[in-house]
Amino acid sequence: MATAPSRPPDFRSSAGKDDPFAGWDTTPLLMQSLPSDGPLNDTSGEDTGHNTLAALQALAYDGSPSEIAQEFRDQGNQLFKQRKFKDAIGFYSRALDELGKDLSVEEKRTLWSNRAAANLELANYGSCLRDVAQVLGAPQTYYPEPTPEAWKRTDAKALLRSARALLGLDRLDEALDSLLRLQVFEEHLGEAKLDSGKKWREQVQTKIQLKERLDLEKKEKERRRKEEEEALILAMSLRGVALPKITASKPLFSECPSDVRPPHFDPDSLPPSSSPTIPLLSAKGGAADSSAAGVKWTAPPPETSLIFPIFLMMPLSDPPTRDLCLEFHTAATFGDLLASMDQDPSTTAMYIATKKGRVLKVGNKLTLGKVLVAAAGEAGDDGWELKEGWALELVAVPKGPRGEDWIGKWKKDVKADVRPLI
Repeated sequence: MATAPSRPPDFRSSAGKDDPFAGWDTTPLLMQSLPSDGPLNDTSGEDTGHNTLAALQALAYDGSPSEIAQEFRDQGNQLFKQRKFKDAIGFYSRALDELGKDLSVEEKRTLWSNRAAANLELANYGSCLRDVAQVLGAPQTYYPEPTPEAWKRTDAKALLRSARALLGLDRLDEALDSLLRLQVFEEHLGEAKLDSGKKWREQVQTKIQLKERLDLEKKEKERRRKEEEEALILAMSLRGVALPKITASKPLFSECPSDVRPPHFDPDSLPPSSSPTIPLLSAKGGAADSSAAGVKWTAPPPETSLIFPIFLMMPLSDPPTRDLCLEFHTAATFGDLLASMDQDPSTTAMYIATKKGRVLKVGNKLTLGKVLVAAAGEAGDDGWELKEGWALELVAVPKGPRGEDWIGKWKKDVKADVRPLI
C-alpha cells in the first residue's frame, strides 16, 4: 500500500498567532543573515541541515567580486531599512574585508559610506568618523577626466555624516566646518536649494552660541567672585580684622564648614550696582548692566556693612561651652548677641583677645563695628583674629570675682600665646 509523502514542517507551530510566518526568518532559504561560524562543512554524510545552509552560503559567492559585494551591500541596505544596524554593519564589513582588494575605489567608498551611516545610527561616532575619513581620503582615480556625479554624491553624504558624528561628540567647530564645506559642495553641484545640511547647521550654530554664552557667563561669574573677595578682604582689613595668610593652596575661608556662611557683605546693604540680581550677561551677550542705573556690576565698597560668624566661649559654665552664632552684624550690639544666645547681658562680662595679645573688655551697648576699630589699635597694626580662619571669638564669664580671676589668668595665657582649654 502506497504511503502518503510526509508533510513539510509546520513553521507556524513556533510563531505567534498574529504573524504565522514569523518563524520563517530562521529557515535557510529565508534567513536574513548568514552565520560566519558553525558546523557548515559536515563530512559525516548525514544531511543535518547545515550542509544545505553551506550550499546556500557558497551560492552567495557565485559571481565576480563586484557582484558578490553588491549582494552583501544590498542585504546590508535591507537590514538598515529594518533598523537592524549591527547586522547591516556585518554585511558591509564582510564585503570590505573579504572582497575589498578586488573592488574599485568607488565600490569601497560606497561600502564605507554605508557602514558610516549604520555606525552613526548606533552612536558609534568614532567608527563613523573612521569610515568617513576613508571615503574622503580615497584617491581620485578619474583624473584628468571629470569626477562622476556618483563620486561627488558619496562625498556629500560623507560630509554630512561626519558633521553629525562630530556633533554627537560635541566637537562643534569641526562639525560646523564640515557642514559649511557641504553647503559649498552642493552649490558647486548646482543643488544649493537642496541644502541637506541646513537642519544640522542651524542646530550646531545654536549649540555654539549657547556654549559661547555659557563660557561668557562663567567668566563674568568668576570676575564677580574674585572682585567681591578682594573687596571683602579690604573691608575686613580696614575694620581691624586680622586675616589668616591666604595662599593658592589655602584660599580665603577654605576651612569654613560647608553649612556655615563665612564673613560676607550684608545683602540688605549692597548698593544697586553690586546687586546679585543683575544678570550675568545682557541680552546681546555682553557683560550686563544694571537696568536701573545702566552701570556695570561692581564690587561693594569697603564701607558696606558686614556679617560675621562668631564663637561665644563660656569657660565657667558647667560644662564649659563654645557655641557658634552664625550671623553677627557689624551694626548689632554685643548685648543683642548675648540675648540671641539666651544669655543675660546684665550678669555677663565679655572680652576679646587681639592678635598682639591685648585683652579688651566689651560693653553690652558697643556694636561689633566699634569693637573691631578698637581691636585694630591707634596705629592700626593690631586686630581681632579670625579663629580657624573664618570666625571671630568672644569670651563671656559671670560678672564678679570668679569671672575676674579667670580673666586675670587668661590675660597671662594670651600674652604667652597659650590658648585656654575649655
